Amino acid sequence: MKKKLLATVGAVLGLSLVLTFITPTSTKADSNLLLASVEWVQAQLNPLQTKVTTLEKQVAEQDVIIKQLQKAVAEGSSVVVTPPTTTNPPTETTAVIYTKASAKVHSGATKNYKVLATIAANKGLSVIGEHKGADGIWYRVEVSATVKGWIFSGDVSTTKPVDFVPSKVITKESTNVRKGATTNYKSLETVAKGSSLTYLGSFKNANGETWYNVQTAKGNKGWVLSTLTEVK
Repeated sequence: MKKKLLATVGAVLGLSLVLTFITPTSTKADSNLLLASVEWVQAQLNPLQTKVTTLEKQVAEQDVIIKQLQKAVAEGSSVVVTPPTTTNPPTETTAVIYTKASAKVHSGATKNYKVLATIAANKGLSVIGEHKGADGIWYRVEVSATVKGWIFSGDVSTTKPVDFVPSKVITKESTNVRKGATTNYKSLETVAKGSSLTYLGSFKNANGETWYNVQTAKGNKGWVLSTLTEVK
């Protein structure tokens, strides 16, 4: 009787040990399978999300065009509005163009569109797109952080003029805007990489360093080191 009892206890303990070793392995395998499934689903969703974002942008652009056409019809305009097709600048297009003389920036890629800004001669503008219309190439340019429009290629040049007058300073990294034109002066503000600052002038200090006098988006006027920035 005692031997049977010991045998029974041994069998129960043996089964418990087997379950102890088997169960975690199974759980781990199930977890790995679940993780792999989640990663696979995410991999399928990411391209779809990108396509949805692109479609939403296209719908928004078409909505603007439809409103412009509706306005033209309501005003009885006989002008045929040719909607611009915005594309990224091709590889041969320079990222910056320069006005040959006073030039107008329009809301669309024809001269029938509203004038958003008039740019003085020898000013640099960043190109963010282009459109080939019936009258030639139009560049989509960034006038400011909030104003973007179209300028005719015949009014600009890709070659920087000798008497180029900068209009803005772009930071190449996080940069201190200082009270004076040396690093000994107090920092008035730290601006992030890619910030656009209004160009006011330049100065070469006793150390041979060139500093740009700028105004920030917050309205602070100060100095930034030229090696940390580029003028446009």
